[in-house]
Amino acid sequence: MLTSRAPRVALAGAYALLVQELVRISLYGPMHSMDNRLVVDAVRRLYDGVSPYESERFLYPPSSVPFVLLLTPLSDRWLERLFPWGLAALLLLGWWAALRMFGSGLRSWLGVAGVAAFALFTPTVSVVELGNWTAPVAALMAVALLLMGRGRWIAAGVVIGVSIAVKPMLVPIGLIFLLARQWRALGVAAGIPIAICAIVTPLLPEPALFFTRTVPFLLGGQDDFARPYDSSLAAMLPRIGIDGVALAMVRIAVVAATVAAATRRWRTGGDERLRLVDTSAIVMIGTFLAGTPAFGYYPLIVLLPLVASAPVRGSVARSVWFWVALVPLVRPLQFIGVDFLDGGHAGYRQAAKPLAWMAVAGALLLLRTWRGEPAPPPVLPVQPTAREPLPAAVATSPV
Repeated sequence: MLTSRAPRVALAGAYALLVQELVRISLYGPMHSMDNRLVVDAVRRLYDGVSPYESERFLYPPSSVPFVLLLTPLSDRWLERLFPWGLAALLLLGWWAALRMFGSGLRSWLGVAGVAAFALFTPTVSVVELGNWTAPVAALMAVALLLMGRGRWIAAGVVIGVSIAVKPMLVPIGLIFLLARQWRALGVAAGIPIAICAIVTPLLPEPALFFTRTVPFLLGGQDDFARPYDSSLAAMLPRIGIDGVALAMVRIAVVAATVAAATRRWRTGGDERLRLVDTSAIVMIGTFLAGTPAFGYYPLIVLLPLVASAPVRGSVARSVWFWVALVPLVRPLQFIGVDFLDGGHAGYRQAAKPLAWMAVAGALLLLRTWRGEPAPPPVLPVQPTAREPLPAAVATSPV
């Protein structure tokens, strides 16, 4: 914990840096919560009897509509000013939960470094600047892992269920409930979004649009507006000539490797907290690589718990390659990139960076899983030894 004056000053400086960045985003940010504005505008059309799925940019399930409705009374101006602060608060909640899972806190050196990194890390700044709902998903993921690590699986199922209802990114986490044989928690996680959808869908105008327009759009990838920023293999590999059958085989292989590695890592055991973090990271990274889309801020979902696990022996965050792959994602170092992927669009170069980190982190997790959990050093019991009697001359000495 930070007890001396210098570390406290460092903590204050980290928060000051974060506040400065939030002021810049809320007042002068070029994106002005663009993603959130599109979502809120689509749901506002309900007041006129128009389905939100008439908008091509509303890509959320019907269960998300009640959550978005909570924001519709606010004007665009207030949303642009306030929503970035709300997302930053959620990310800090997720960072706190990830740290608490490993017995640390925001006032530790690692916690201070994480708070400062929020203002310097491109995925963090991007998700707040865009107002994207991936931020609450990342926070809820960390909270759910904390609850799982403490054996509160039903509560974790509630958190995962709410997250899926908001944005169904954590559906693959159901594999962890299956591996842990937590059937009731799995039922809760699946039942919450299903129940909300069952209530909301019949109340929407033209609910069939979700199945006829939105779902095919998601399965087919992104349009020309968003595709250049997609970091998934389905979007990146065709840029270097891998497409068609070859691309399909690569994606199938990634899915198979993900399920096999997650199962093996879970069965390997070891530190329960590390087992949860590693298994969830394998599942989500494999999903991002094989699925589509996977934008540059998606790694936040696994980064918070992975970085928080750094103090634990055996964590992949202890590998130098884990951090080397993160260097291009630091905002002052954005010039570091992969030039041959430019392709006439700046998004191609930016999309290659999170893909590179996911590939490196995934490889480290696979390597660690293949080797198995390192055994802790044996603790040898100290055997009491019989005390040898002193010589008679020493024993009777007056000294």
